[in-house]
Amino acid sequence: PAFSGLFAPYWREDARGVIVGLTQFTTRAHIVRAMIEAVAYQTMDVVDAMVKDSGVKFTSMKVDGGMTANQVLVQFQADILDTPLSRPSMPEVTAFGSALAAGLATGVWASQEEAAAMQHAMCEYTDFAPSMSPEAREHRRTKWADAIKRSLNQA
Repeated sequence: PAFSGLFAPYWREDARGVIVGLTQFTTRAHIVRAMIEAVAYQTMDVVDAMVKDSGVKFTSMKVDGGMTANQVLVQFQADILDTPLSRPSMPEVTAFGSALAAGLATGVWASQEEAAAMQHAMCEYTDFAPSMSPEAREHRRTKWADAIKRSLNQA
C-alpha cells in the first residue's frame, strides 16, 4: 500500500509504499499480482468506510474503467468485498453515461427510459460472483490491515 501516501479512508501522508512478504522466490509476476490486489484492497477500504458511515451494505456493484479489463482484478474485488460485481463491455461507461445525460438534457432522447434503453442496447455486462471462502477472505483482510500498519510513520 501507500506508494504515494495513504488517502481515503486513512488520510495519512506519512505512509510509504511497502511490499510485505518478499522471499528469494518472489518473481515479477508476484509483484504485479500484489499491485492488482492492492488496488482491490484500497477499494475495499473505501467501500468498508462507506458501509460503516451509511449503515447500508452493497448487494451488488457495477465497475468500470480501464483496469476493469483485468479479469483477475475484478474477480478478486468481488471476492474480497464478498459482493457480486458487473463489468460493462464498454470500459469507460461513465463517459457514455455523461453523453446519455447530455442527450437527455438536449432532447435527443425523450425520456430517461429511452436513454436507458440506448444504454442497454450499447453495453452488455459480465457478472463476477464472489468465490473466496469466508476464512480466506478474513485472513487476507487481516494481512492487508497489517501491511497498512507497516506503511505508517515512514516519512
